[in-house]
Amino acid sequence: MRKVIFSLLTTLLIFSLSGCVIHTVPSTTVTKVISLKEKQKELYVKANNWMAETFKNSKSVIQFRDKESGTITGRYLLGTVMIASQQLPAQYVYAIIKIQVKDGASKITLKPESFRYAEGNPSTLYTEENANTDIKELISSFQIYMQNQVDNKW
Repeated sequence: MRKVIFSLLTTLLIFSLSGCVIHTVPSTTVTKVISLKEKQKELYVKANNWMAETFKNSKSVIQFRDKESGTITGRYLLGTVMIASQQLPAQYVYAIIKIQVKDGASKITLKPESFRYAEGNPSTLYTEENANTDIKELISSFQIYMQNQVDNKW
């Protein structure tokens, strides 16, 4: 009886996974340099504010700040590949975001972690296309934020 049940479960598993293709998304670093008019001090404050406003999830944290060098580094939650189930824990994709500022310029570097997902699996929530879109949106958001003038009058 056990052999019959095991055979049925194995056959069911093989058929359910036959339509899934496992993709491995490599870690590819993306960098953008933005020329600006402000001094390092003002750019450092703007970059800190951008990170604080962007890191809305408690899983996204600023890990390092150095005002003298104008460097801010954080770990950002890009997305959830799969939610937790009774059999498997949740799978998340993170990126290290490093911002460097100096007089007249800022540089943002994003390095997402490598991750795997099953194409065709209905429980897959985050794919390579999602990651690429999110990275482009983060860089665009940073650029727009840094180029906007700050009104300090209140």
